[in-house]
Amino acid sequence: MKLTIHDMILISLFTVLTIIGGKISLTILTIPFTLQSLVGTLSGILLGAKRGMLSQALYIALGLMGLPVFAAGGGIAYVLQPSFGFLIGMLLAAGLVGGLCDRIDPTRLLLKIRQAVPINLIGQIIVYLIGVTYLYLLQNLIIGQSLPLSRAIAIGALPFLIIDSLKSLLAAIIGPRLRRATRRYLQQPG
Repeated sequence: MKLTIHDMILISLFTVLTIIGGKISLTILTIPFTLQSLVGTLSGILLGAKRGMLSQALYIALGLMGLPVFAAGGGIAYVLQPSFGFLIGMLLAAGLVGGLCDRIDPTRLLLKIRQAVPINLIGQIIVYLIGVTYLYLLQNLIIGQSLPLSRAIAIGALPFLIIDSLKSLLAAIIGPRLRRATRRYLQQPG
């Protein structure tokens, strides 16, 4: 994929929005929530699969290079954080969400909320699958602490289900509207 200046600007914009979203934190019943996954989903809806994934890949690359863009800082050692798998999941979810939205609505004018909700929920399932699997493997194979899969699910997914589902719903409500409103700015110049 050859990137134009237009593409690079949009990818960078969503990378910065992901960084900002990750720094906005709300604690509910001692569980911290950020807007990071909301922005990741919107990157797929608005930019499409390739550019959405690239925005999330740039976010991860900046963090691994040492910039403190992640919730707990940055640096290559962040791959040993239990939450790192969720970042990989966000990258893949942005691609999946973007690809499915573009397949349903290639003109970027007709995506409906009822179509975006299941797409976003599928994206969230991808984040959980990758994140919980990474948490499980990290604890059991790398760190060497026994962590049953049921406990990994209880730690990495269950406390977040309701809020993440609400964020997916919010992205489904605003994503199609933003997609239509920003269509000419987000499309390739032609």
